[in-house]
Amino acid sequence: MIMKLNFAAPIGALAALTLAGCAAGTPGQQAASGPGVMTSATAPNSERACFRISGIRGQKIVDRSTVLFRTSVGPQDVFRMDMRNACLSTASSDPLVLIPSGGSDIVCDRMDLDIKVSTPIGATPCLIQQVRKLNAAEVAALPNDQRP
Repeated sequence: MIMKLNFAAPIGALAALTLAGCAAGTPGQQAASGPGVMTSATAPNSERACFRISGIRGQKIVDRSTVLFRTSVGPQDVFRMDMRNACLSTASSDPLVLIPSGGSDIVCDRMDLDIKVSTPIGATPCLIQQVRKLNAAEVAALPNDQRP
């Protein structure tokens, strides 16, 4: 005896509810300046900035635990990533390997991206501690040798 179970209706309803929740978004979501930068509010007065990996236009490794990324088309869109471990190489010959997590190239949080430093003997993983967008004053204060 073969039994056929019809899961289409419950799964379809669950999928519709999930998609409706995603489409609704959060009340604080808004577009920021530039096509590669997004913001979403995490609290009424605090915003969290996001960027697309595909929108990265330059990078600068500041030290063994800090990297800056320039995104989008504006020089003011600079994001800072602080690592938990001193994994970054200041040698320009060792490129960064950026691997998006979760199937999207949008980075808003430390869990959205895996970073590795590629070396001739393998790849060294980095543990991201924090991702944040620098404000205009912080970008202006960057020395020329630290600008991405």
